[in-house]
Amino acid sequence: MTSGVTAKPSMDRAYWAFVALMFLNVALDIWRPGTIAAWAVSRTFIAVGAIGLAFRIRNGYLLRRPYWTRESWLRYVQLAWMPVAAIVVFFVLVLLFDYRPSMFGSRASAVRRAWIVIVLALGLFGVAGLIRALEWMIQGEPSQQFTRTRWFQRQRPKVIAQ
Repeated sequence: MTSGVTAKPSMDRAYWAFVALMFLNVALDIWRPGTIAAWAVSRTFIAVGAIGLAFRIRNGYLLRRPYWTRESWLRYVQLAWMPVAAIVVFFVLVLLFDYRPSMFGSRASAVRRAWIVIVLALGLFGVAGLIRALEWMIQGEPSQQFTRTRWFQRQRPKVIAQ
């Protein structure tokens, strides 16, 4: 019998190291803001997150490259661009709010609250969509083509005839 171990030990250690770095970043930002240590931990946290994400994307790509056809890649890109566009619009709106807050209505107005809801929805959709798109790339059988044609479509379980 084989054991049902699903996670790699190195991946588990990397995850917990990232979580510890995240908490250290928050703690230093609260208790020692503006120090060199807080700056270094903050930049390290951002770099480790970006590098980890890049490695996950690369591993997923290398896993699928020998099997996926051009059409499969195009279907994947058609779905993956939506959360990326939502995050880009999110950051554009945040920057606009920084430079021209009067464009978003006066303080405590219904217009300002509506903009807050819109910006939060864009950010949530973008982050959740990128996580889902990355899961589609990493998980599952590599030889299976990407067939999803719309968001959150689930595959039906295959029924084996007896």
